[in-house]
Amino acid sequence: MKNKTIKKALYKIKKNNKKNINFSIDIDIILNIDYKNQNIPIREAIPLPYGNGKKYKILALIEKEKRKELYNIKEKNLKIGYKKYIEKIKTKFIKFDIIIATPKTMQLVSQLGKILGPKGLMPNPVLGTVTNSPQKIINEIINGKIFLKSDRYGIIHSSIGRINFQNQQLISNIQFLINYLKRKKNNTLKGELIKKIYLSSTMGTSYLIY
Repeated sequence: MKNKTIKKALYKIKKNNKKNINFSIDIDIILNIDYKNQNIPIREAIPLPYGNGKKYKILALIEKEKRKELYNIKEKNLKIGYKKYIEKIKTKFIKFDIIIATPKTMQLVSQLGKILGPKGLMPNPVLGTVTNSPQKIINEIINGKIFLKSDRYGIIHSSIGRINFQNQQLISNIQFLINYLKRKKNNTLKGELIKKIYLSSTMGTSYLIY
């Protein structure tokens, strides 16, 4: 995939959104995965070099003895607690983008599968959102880590940055994500992991870049 092709797509996207260049419009990447050769859905946590500009609302469901280390994190979108939030989630009160848990708190969190599962919010040890080091994963999210998930059709859709990012920042994020996925691909996969890649703005036209 050539940088020249990405630049052309970014030029068109930014031109179409010229009046909103300073607004919070996402640049999205859509990847068509060779799903027929995939044994399991793709689940990856990827630390983008420049993040994607989003401020995620994070809920840390942590037992009391582990909370002290989290209070040093200066992030207004971070909420810390446990049973109080468990009860709120049971009433369908969910105003968070990412939920972090420890192995100990998962004893209760796992009972919320029917509520959190369909929303893609269930903490997952593969992604690092079930961990005994919650401070580490929270800081990684604040510094640009994103979570990717392929759907049942083999499509991955994710924000790769904002409309006001510099082109080189967006290109670095895109190239890093692609290379990361190619390195992490299933060892039994035949051929290329990624079939097609598109870029678009929020609700905008999609442009094929690969």
